[in-house]
Amino acid sequence: MADVDIDQVVGTLKEKFTKDNQFIFWFDDDGEFADSIVDLTAALDGVAQVKVMEQGHQVQTKLDLLALDNKQRVLIYAPYPQPDLEQNHLKDIISYSETFKADAIEILRKDLNLPNKLRNFLKDHKSFFGSKERQKQFMKYDLDSYENKPELAIMASIVKSKKQIISFFDILQEILIDSFEDDKYLKEFQKYGVQADFWNIIAEKFGYLDEDPQMLKFASELYLTMSFRQMDLEVPAKYREYDLSARWANVQTFMQQFNDMYRDRTEDEFANIANKVWDFINGDLVFTKIKIDDLAKSDVFEKFDTEILLWIQARLKLEDVAAEIDGYNISQISRKRSDMHYGSEHALLYQMMRNAWHIVRRDKNMPSNSLEDMINDYVNNKGYKEDTYYRKFIYAYEKANSPEEYNAIKDLVENIYTNDYLNKYINSWNEKFSYSAVDFRHLQRNFYSNHIESETNRVVVIISDAFRFEAAKELQHRLSHDDQITNQTMDYMITGLPSVTYMGMPSLLPNSKLDYDNKKLLVDGKEAVNLSMRDQILRNKNENSAAYVFDDLKSATTKEIKEKISGKEVIYIYHNQIDAISDNGKTEKRTFEATAGAIDEIAKLISRLRTNNVAHIIVTSDHGYIYRNDKVVSGDKIEIPTIDGEIKSQRYLISKRDIEEPGVGRQKMADVLNNDDDTFIYYPMAENIFKSSGSFNYVHGGSSMQEMIVPVLDIKTTSNRSTAHDVELRVTNTNNRITSLEVPISLNQVEPISATVNPVEYKVYFEDEDGLAISGPVSVNANISSKDVKDRFFKIRITLADQKYDKSKKYYLVIENMTNNTRNKIEYIMDIAIQGGFGFDI
Repeated sequence: MADVDIDQVVGTLKEKFTKDNQFIFWFDDDGEFADSIVDLTAALDGVAQVKVMEQGHQVQTKLDLLALDNKQRVLIYAPYPQPDLEQNHLKDIISYSETFKADAIEILRKDLNLPNKLRNFLKDHKSFFGSKERQKQFMKYDLDSYENKPELAIMASIVKSKKQIISFFDILQEILIDSFEDDKYLKEFQKYGVQADFWNIIAEKFGYLDEDPQMLKFASELYLTMSFRQMDLEVPAKYREYDLSARWANVQTFMQQFNDMYRDRTEDEFANIANKVWDFINGDLVFTKIKIDDLAKSDVFEKFDTEILLWIQARLKLEDVAAEIDGYNISQISRKRSDMHYGSEHALLYQMMRNAWHIVRRDKNMPSNSLEDMINDYVNNKGYKEDTYYRKFIYAYEKANSPEEYNAIKDLVENIYTNDYLNKYINSWNEKFSYSAVDFRHLQRNFYSNHIESETNRVVVIISDAFRFEAAKELQHRLSHDDQITNQTMDYMITGLPSVTYMGMPSLLPNSKLDYDNKKLLVDGKEAVNLSMRDQILRNKNENSAAYVFDDLKSATTKEIKEKISGKEVIYIYHNQIDAISDNGKTEKRTFEATAGAIDEIAKLISRLRTNNVAHIIVTSDHGYIYRNDKVVSGDKIEIPTIDGEIKSQRYLISKRDIEEPGVGRQKMADVLNNDDDTFIYYPMAENIFKSSGSFNYVHGGSSMQEMIVPVLDIKTTSNRSTAHDVELRVTNTNNRITSLEVPISLNQVEPISATVNPVEYKVYFEDEDGLAISGPVSVNANISSKDVKDRFFKIRITLADQKYDKSKKYYLVIENMTNNTRNKIEYIMDIAIQGGFGFDI
């Protein structure tokens, strides 16, 4: 900091002469500015009068000052030290006036509102305070948080910490991140004389001691210590120099906070440093002999997830569905790891493994003996879930960019789904299937008479092209969490053959007679190939009917929706997300993505309709589909040449010929439509296809449960305001006195999750009365549906930072709702005796 000159003095004096400061006394101990009085007087002209007070003239000066008008400002300059109190006749006036010292440190101290005891600190760091910008940053911080260690405020200023209360752990996070780029912060620390203080605090807080301290080495000790402590293992003797376990409480607190700060963030600095540490310590060697059960307890290094995923793949290849990691089965450990630090990065892979596990462990029993039992097993006994598990496995596999290292599990899943499931069940289905065995109310051609005709109130029918039964079950599960859905029932229908759009869509309309005519299904003699034709058929049955396409309502305003449904009793809405994308060779790979999109779009449409007073909605489909991700090989194709007038696709052939071909089944069109049509519909008896043009992975039109069993999801809604609320997490401990850094906490999820009680992820941690976290956060997923109270308890352990705690101050356990960021705080008393520490907050 440069010596004080006359301009600095004048500038400071002008600032001090406010409306509340009439007099300013300047006792210039050595009379250094006595020769500058003329310049001072000129510079202060119009601001204040300058009066020189010689020694022995205090009484006269006092009289002169008291005689002045209270609007007159005066600088009283005395070229000598301020007299002792008993000799100072101006002490009463000085007491309510301002004093001034032409001392840069003193000026700075007062400008920064620092106590006198920090004068030496300011002198020692003059170079830092030579910048107005740095002074401004320094002044942002709360004095109480750094008064006992003011170097912290310089560190916070350099890293531009945004919190008013200084936390050394926050500073350390920024230093760690920066140190692997250009190390500018540590260079600044050295430049402004706080680098030694920084490393001293590191030594005190974490026990890191090194003659030549380096951030990479220190970071390696943090990460390695955290890893082994999470695993409940000692750091191996070979790596004992990396062991910071002696200050474990601070290691854990810092690492938990750092981990949490970057969890699920696109730019994951915690992971970036972990990767550098892994290379530095040769992590492959360090952890090569660690058991998988132990690795699964830690989320410090991403490589642990890779090892776990490959281990799961190896067990599933052996069909070892009973395999466990740390007491969790494969599904459970996949969900657990998905909630840990690298969970979002590996979520798709864990989703793959979870669904693969379900596929591998499926019941290997043969299909039921009757068609009725087969349908019941599929619809009511969760047989449909095999299709869901496969869909979600492939969806995750594709979204993860088809990783080659998981080709083994992909091949296993394809083999089981195709050979042990599809082939076996489609064969069995076709051995038993006949339309005469299907009850009247379950035939698609009778949909309108069974579900619509008797309705006395308005009903909206959403018909989603190729919306499989299993997808509708997922939609049903999703809607079950909405308390504005008052009731749901799921039924099913069996489509006609071929199970295609041109047959299914007309079958859902009111009809007395259906007739097939060259890829058209006539409804009472009328075509129904487009929206206007279907709309007219509905109006012929009930004049208060209407037909819309999904896009008419998707982008419509509330007013427009009300206009479209006003006065209508029957409304058909046609949705075409899946078939539009999947029935195209160029986009069929997106079939399962389209299915997920369809579920989402229909759920949103139901919500919009509900808010517009639509109380009854039915979701159904024209047909389903079969999708296999593997390439179709020539051996999977059945060659049947066609003649004029015949129609052939991958999964069906329509012909009047009597064809006898191994592996090919047939139904009479007369049985499909309940008429006298002598045409036959031929189809593969297994999951294979006819040799034909078109898409190959996505197929429909044939005879299988996946293609022919379509949903009838009947939904009742209310437009009343939702009463759903977030589930509460409540502390059950009765003792609020803490005597140890390890604090056990017992929590209770107050209610079971239901349509009116939403699941919530909570973070639980301790903070001081200034809102500064004094522990790392522990995540608690309050998502338990059990009605038994005993099942809804969580026992966690929180480690407090190793620092001094004051019994007279307040400390709080914070339970933070991560959905809406609301916080519940419970006061605790700290009664801990801690050795060491600077006595300042972290």
